[in-house]
Amino acid sequence: MNSVKATDAELREIYNNIPPAYDRANRFISFNQDVKWRADLVKTILKYCVKPKIILDVASGKGELSYVFKKVFKGNYEVILTDYAENMLKMAIIDDDKVLASFDALPFRDNAFDVVMSSFALHASDNIEIVIKEITRVSRKIVGFIAMGKPDNPIKRIYLSLYLRFVMPYIAALAGAKARDFKYIYYIYRRLSTNSYFRSVFHKYIDVKVYEEKALNLFYFVVGYPKKEIYN
Repeated sequence: MNSVKATDAELREIYNNIPPAYDRANRFISFNQDVKWRADLVKTILKYCVKPKIILDVASGKGELSYVFKKVFKGNYEVILTDYAENMLKMAIIDDDKVLASFDALPFRDNAFDVVMSSFALHASDNIEIVIKEITRVSRKIVGFIAMGKPDNPIKRIYLSLYLRFVMPYIAALAGAKARDFKYIYYIYRRLSTNSYFRSVFHKYIDVKVYEEKALNLFYFVVGYPKKEIYN
């Protein structure tokens, strides 16, 4: 099943209010699609969980995904940001509760949140299965995330490897960033497993309702229900 697409009006509101220091890295590696994908993720989550009351943004960084959530969904709910980088939480672009924690050891009870979501972060994990097990453990209704993967197609893998190593950092430099600050993305990509492995992990812990691969299969987009029988 396909994800729900954000409307032009919704995207216009997000872009019109977006903070000037919005994360450049995600913009460059997503081919300028990161905001749209975040909005689509929020809309798809809300399709399967209509009126969430408490939401966890995992590896939230400065809260970019939660910022988009607030622009798309005007309901009455609480958001908690969690990240292992204290400076990221201090620079958060939304004023909500913040918890310093790693995504592979979330300090929350089972079934604590209606929605557990994440964007452009899970690929930093050394063990994606532990992270998926944690985010499904603390969700009682729905999980949704976007992260960087690696195509199963070897030709695409080579192309993207060259792009991330030799092109993307210098595109970032043209936009005023430091090229060396973006080279770490290539090293993350290089050590990733392929998307077929990630899919097997997702289906083990999640009743997947939406699975899509984007940007030459460089990213996966996942929304589904946690399989609670795993923990029984």
